[in-house]
Amino acid sequence: MEEDNELKLLEQRKLAEMKRRITATSVSTQKAPKEEKTPRQLVEGMLYDRGTEVLDSAYAYFPEQTPKIVDELAAMVKDGRLADKISGGELYSLFRQIGLRFNLKTSIKVQDRGKLVDLSEKLKRKEEG
Repeated sequence: MEEDNELKLLEQRKLAEMKRRITATSVSTQKAPKEEKTPRQLVEGMLYDRGTEVLDSAYAYFPEQTPKIVDELAAMVKDGRLADKISGGELYSLFRQIGLRFNLKTSIKVQDRGKLVDLSEKLKRKEEG
C-alpha cells in the first residue's frame, strides 16, 4: 500500500510539473498585442535620404496642414497604394506641389586636405591664400 501512495504522489508531482510547463509555454507563445503605429511613425518608416528632416521641417512650418498630409500618406501605405520608399527630395516636392513651401538647411561639403569642409569655407581659404 505504501508503494501505491508513493506512486500516486509521484504521478501527482509529474502531473503538476506538466501543467506548469504547459501554462508557461502557452503564456510565452501568446503574442503580446501589437502596438498600432501612429500615422507619423508609419510614414517615417517609409522615408530615406533626409526624409525625416523634411518631415520635421514641414511640421515646424505648417503644424496644422502637415498632420493631414501625413494621415493621407499613412492611409496610402496601409492600403498598399504606396509601397516604395520616399526620398527626402520626393517628399519636399510633394509639399511644394501642394503649395506648402518652406526652407531646409542645406550645405555643400567638399573634401579639402582629407576633411569635409563647407564650400564657403574652402572659397574663403582660397581667397586668403
